[in-house]
Amino acid sequence: MARTIAIVVTVLAAGLFAWAVPLARLFDAFTPLITALSIMVAAVFVRLNRGMPTLEWKSLDPGERQGLTAAILRVTTEYGWIISIIAIVLGGLVTLTVIGKADAALWSVWGRRAVSGAVGGLVSLCAARMGYVVWRDIDIVRLQKRLIDGAASRETSEQQGKLADGKVANIRAANVRPVTVQPPKAWGE
Repeated sequence: MARTIAIVVTVLAAGLFAWAVPLARLFDAFTPLITALSIMVAAVFVRLNRGMPTLEWKSLDPGERQGLTAAILRVTTEYGWIISIIAIVLGGLVTLTVIGKADAALWSVWGRRAVSGAVGGLVSLCAARMGYVVWRDIDIVRLQKRLIDGAASRETSEQQGKLADGKVANIRAANVRPVTVQPPKAWGE
């Protein structure tokens, strides 16, 4: 689903940029775009640096723990792809900046439209993938919350069970014997 949305957004942005944004105007936006993409890649590198969360792994259910670590591995792999995509886009924008607006104006109309569409589509893809990063991070935090809350509930249940067992043992140790209770008598008797 997320991939489909990213593809649709990328294709729509590429079409809109190719149709409506002249390459000469787009050159003026290259510096802010390079800055924004550099910030995005820095954010992904910061996220990559975090790695696995620090949890008491022994207290978690093995199946749930494996689900969490697999999800973290998948999103980390996705981060690598996002860094690669952003690096390609940054390389393209820097190359276009070096080529310059004057030389690009000599290209054919279709060449300029293709480059404008490619820039718009790829920048949109980078933005869509960053949205995916945020969504996956929130998803993993929710999974961590469920695992931590489950472990805490199990621990509380075990403590309550031990406390109840201790009270029952104390009652048994007190050697309490049943007392026979006589049925009530009527007043007149």
